[in-house]
Amino acid sequence: MTAQPPSEQPAGENTEEAPLGRASRPFKWFGVTVAGGLATIIAGTVVTGWSWVQDQWRDLQREPRISAIVYSPGDETGSFAFSDVITSGPDRRRLLDGDLEPVFRSHDNAQIDEMKILLVLRGQRNDPIRVVDVRPRILSSGPVPAGTCLRVSSAGESPVFPVKADLDRLASVGGSAKRLLEKNLDLVYGERVSVELTVTARKRRYEWDIEVSYAYGDSAEIQRAYFTDENNRPFQLTGPARRYAIAYGNPSIIRFREIGRNVKRC
Repeated sequence: MTAQPPSEQPAGENTEEAPLGRASRPFKWFGVTVAGGLATIIAGTVVTGWSWVQDQWRDLQREPRISAIVYSPGDETGSFAFSDVITSGPDRRRLLDGDLEPVFRSHDNAQIDEMKILLVLRGQRNDPIRVVDVRPRILSSGPVPAGTCLRVSSAGESPVFPVKADLDRLASVGGSAKRLLEKNLDLVYGERVSVELTVTARKRRYEWDIEVSYAYGDSAEIQRAYFTDENNRPFQLTGPARRYAIAYGNPSIIRFREIGRNVKRC
């Protein structure tokens, strides 16, 4: 009788896994999990580190931490007082024709009573910047001008984060009044926020710019940035004079006419 060969396992049937293979499965899963976690940590560290390097480089280059776009609707509307009495010559003709820009450029002038400034702040660092206050900073003051008064028809208003400041009061306390911004504004790189300043004066004429107080990163130290108008000039605001030598207005919107002389109100 011939011996039968050992039987072979049918094709396609799974063989039992060796004990060593079963034991290695949790270790493989653990290794994959740890590797993924380390990759995430390393990636986050690289991104954070690169942001820090960018901020340090900008600080080294003395780049501003806050930038601003300044828009003055008052440059186009409101009432203005000139020290000069414009009763004749080419500037009077320009006023009557509504050509205001060369007149404003060639004569010292200030807006009367109140002006609104729209300040759009933008963060220039990856580390957050917290704006804690926005206020006018008085640069100089003097008597109210009483030469020529010019009325320009007003337009609509659109408030955002409002700040109201009385320059007469700020001058009397030396600029040390309590904060004027009602809430802190946090900025990260590229983020924008709008602040509208309503600034008033009744007693004197003032030249001023805008002071923005802020804290940078984890530091509790308050730092300051200063901004002027879109032409890099300080703002001008004055209280009303008792009388003006001459006054002009633009009831037709385009052209101006003489309203009167020795007038009490502009």
